Amino acid sequence: MATSVWDIPADWPAPDPAARALSVQLLEHIRAAIAAAGGWIDFAQYMELALYAPGLGYYSAGARKFGAGGDFITAPEVSGLFSRCVARSCADVLGQLGGGDVLELGAGSGVMAAEVLRELATCGQLPNTYYILERSADLRGRQQTRLTQLARELPQLSERVRWLDAPPAQAWRGVLLANEVLDALPVQLFGWQDNRVVEYGVSWRDTGCVWEARPAASELCDRVMNWAAQFGWQGEYRSELNPTLAP
Repeated sequence: MATSVWDIPADWPAPDPAARALSVQLLEHIRAAIAAAGGWIDFAQYMELALYAPGLGYYSAGARKFGAGGDFITAPEVSGLFSRCVARSCADVLGQLGGGDVLELGAGSGVMAAEVLRELATCGQLPNTYYILERSADLRGRQQTRLTQLARELPQLSERVRWLDAPPAQAWRGVLLANEVLDALPVQLFGWQDNRVVEYGVSWRDTGCVWEARPAASELCDRVMNWAAQFGWQGEYRSELNPTLAP
């Protein structure tokens, strides 16, 4: 029996009409992607669409995510203390390097970037450039608004902040910041049992999106089989893999 991907606990609060309408649009977008792919997409593509489909995905649709009134709170949203402590560590590294850049992955609302830059300015260790790698156009806009306001207060920040669509292609020196990023990166979902590897993906049935396992492609299969032998897996094992981060 197919298991729905969208099983939602009955005690969760119901979304408002606007959120429901957006979910319907996103679901239709995913259904079309599944159809275009021949009836099945891997979980990484499903997660990619659910989070980042332009104007529809969780991080791309415009609703507030962070802080009071949002869905969750990260340490930088609670207090500037966390970001200032991070900035002090950045200042130490930049000082040892004799200068350099800072690259933040997924800057969210931009609150950590603003506090880090403010503290680095206080320490006299501003980076040559503060890069922000941000995929969400909505979040990028919020970051730009916040940091433009900060630049009015601290003119020395002008032209120091730049946004990237992809990781730097060239070698660089400096500090890489990533706060609560890994859970927002699409992953492959695999299962291992009795020396057999499957990859979990999503297909479409009359009731909506459902899980469907298929034999894993050779690259994923080889990687998982090597892990099973290396770590002595017993019984059934299910986990996830981000191929963009795996060595």
